[in-house]
Amino acid sequence: MTRIVITLMVLFAAINATAQEHLSFKGIPIEGSMTKFCQKLKAKGFTQFGRDNNVTIFTGDFTGRQATIGVGATDDGKSVHSVIVIFDESDEWNTLVSTYDYYKSLYTRKYGEPSACREYNPSYRNSNISLMYELGQGTVTYASAWVVTGGTIELSIDKSGDSDGVVIIRYRDAQNVETKIQKDLEDI
Repeated sequence: MTRIVITLMVLFAAINATAQEHLSFKGIPIEGSMTKFCQKLKAKGFTQFGRDNNVTIFTGDFTGRQATIGVGATDDGKSVHSVIVIFDESDEWNTLVSTYDYYKSLYTRKYGEPSACREYNPSYRNSNISLMYELGQGTVTYASAWVVTGGTIELSIDKSGDSDGVVIIRYRDAQNVETKIQKDLEDI
């Protein structure tokens, strides 16, 4: 729930503050045709291996690590609006938190302190089993977000499966989010 509130606060701030430019992923603006964006991602060495609804899935190198990349499209599937980076699942809390901390330091170095940050783990014991149990129960929150030129970047540790966790980075383009909101407003 807390991550959702952070996400919404940061998204609306980004829409109001930075909607003139598009956010970029790996130097590619998150805008325009889904087909063209995916072609540019392939040219950067990513391999497409699937599609699920309006998300095209790739695998490849992100900052020297193998990652799964999801490219999100609008409801009609034609325009790109977001990119998500998913690292390998782990059942080791120390692996998850060290990956999270590494990327938090990288994004902080590039964009400054996060616009929003919540790192909370209620476990009273510092054992892997206790920490992973809390993650599985949804009581752990590790999330940071940056409002940057063109949108937002969010970093989090999320539950994955029954006993694993995963580090995720989400790129959301402010202009495309605003376009979607306007379309949704017309529907209500």
